[in-house]
Amino acid sequence: IIRHGAPWFAGIGTEKSKGTKVFALAGRVQHTGLIEVPMGTTLREIVFEIGGGIPDGKKFKAIQSGGPSGGCIPEQYLDVPVDYDSLNELGSIMGSGGMIVIDETSSMVEVAKYFMEFCVSESCGKCVPCRVGTDQMHRLLEKIVKQKAAAKDLALLEELCDLVKKTSLCGLGQTAPNPVLSTLRYFRNEYESLLREEQPARG
Repeated sequence: IIRHGAPWFAGIGTEKSKGTKVFALAGRVQHTGLIEVPMGTTLREIVFEIGGGIPDGKKFKAIQSGGPSGGCIPEQYLDVPVDYDSLNELGSIMGSGGMIVIDETSSMVEVAKYFMEFCVSESCGKCVPCRVGTDQMHRLLEKIVKQKAAAKDLALLEELCDLVKKTSLCGLGQTAPNPVLSTLRYFRNEYESLLREEQPARG
């Protein structure tokens, strides 16, 4: 940028997201590490050209972008150009530039629980929605994973996501529900398959 100037750098990328972005590419991909790509590069290029694809002949399932409070983006959006707006539309964020590739062997409910555990531990505790809300969300996810949850627990989880997102004071709490909301949006069947049937009320 010093050598060529700001207009040169702004000529790279998309209209609303200029320049390049550094990502930490990790997870179930052949080549992990730090990569720098022009804004607007597709997820497919990042995973399959730069990352070399999925090891052991497994299928791509999703990519989690933006760090622990980012969302999970499924296969049908691999050709979406990576910029701030497109990631937001898909329920994720640019965040700290993390990109974790997930293959077909992973449970998306487990993935959501893993990232929620991080958000619980990182909450500073200043505001109740984040301090209490993330902990309760994590407890509900654990209940679902153990197949001890019912449909009402899933509804409560969604309600908590909305509350924490809208009422937390800082970016951690506001984005903490992203892993849950995005996996519910694209992989809801995985949640529902773990729910126990509610017993009918005895009259």
